[in-house]
Amino acid sequence: MTLTAGVIGCGNISQFHFSGLEKAGVRIKWVCDLSEDVARPWADKFDAQYTADYRKIVGDAEIDVVIIATVSSVHKAMCLDAIDAGKAVICEKTLTENPDDSLEIVRRIEEKQTVFYTSYMKRYIPAVEKAKELLPSLGKILSTSIRTYQCWGDIWTNMPKEGFLYTPPDGISAIRKNYGGGILVCGGSHILDLILFLLGRPRKLYSYMHIPEGRDYDLQVATLIETGNGIVHYEALAHPLHKIGFLRDGWDEQVEINGTGGRLEIYSAMWDQVDTKASLLIHYDNLTGNVREYRYDPVSPFDRAIKFFCENIANGAQGSQSHITGYEVDELIAHIYKSSETKQAVLINWQI
Repeated sequence: MTLTAGVIGCGNISQFHFSGLEKAGVRIKWVCDLSEDVARPWADKFDAQYTADYRKIVGDAEIDVVIIATVSSVHKAMCLDAIDAGKAVICEKTLTENPDDSLEIVRRIEEKQTVFYTSYMKRYIPAVEKAKELLPSLGKILSTSIRTYQCWGDIWTNMPKEGFLYTPPDGISAIRKNYGGGILVCGGSHILDLILFLLGRPRKLYSYMHIPEGRDYDLQVATLIETGNGIVHYEALAHPLHKIGFLRDGWDEQVEINGTGGRLEIYSAMWDQVDTKASLLIHYDNLTGNVREYRYDPVSPFDRAIKFFCENIANGAQGSQSHITGYEVDELIAHIYKSSETKQAVLINWQI
């Protein structure tokens, strides 16, 4: 079955969705963006129709799957309209700006029996998939350290005067308006999803968050998270260091999982350079004393995720990634905010 898709949002992130759809053999019938200049190159490339009104896409009977690659602040209405129209949906992260809105989407998915994915594509990094396979070899998991350190430039000592990270007096920054926060939602949400993917749902957490004076978004979040598979030391940090990380490119994103039987270390490449930079997995087996490195060629986890999504959509199945993935991450984000504001540990209230 050849799927027919409509893509809503043709900004920077959409290039990875278009790539994945093309490689999966999906027909792209519609592209949608408020700016025709932004959308037109994609419309021309795929011989697709252009619209500024996403409702034309969800109302088209030929459309099998709707890809929502817009800012998070408009996800809810688009998702609900697509679900009500009986479409399968692939939605960029974060699903919405709060867990209650995300839960409403989940309930609608279950009511309409549609296939739905929040595009947390780091699950599909080869090193992450191999680590998941090797987890049983670790025995009892004792402790995990997981972080994303992303180079955002010199924003700790210099207040931005314009642009995406500028917080106007008596106003709201673009990053807060469009995504709901700073490093936690923009980068750290992916890492929270990896905790869910590798270790399961957390039970309790205690969080610290740093929001610089004069700004309305966070630059650092550090959290202790209690799971059924040991304690997790989690951190998301926007930093000015250009030459750190295992590839010395300023991107320092890693996972270290320690168990009674050994250790797994995952090092992933910069999210938008996945076609030129590769991930790495190191497995230490305590029984044999052997250390093995799994070095992978550069491969886009976007392409791999979309291939998985589309194969399942074509078969009318949800597959191994749950429709509640986006809700789960948004619930964790809300509890991290709550803990950092109250300066207390909080039990996680899973609503589903």
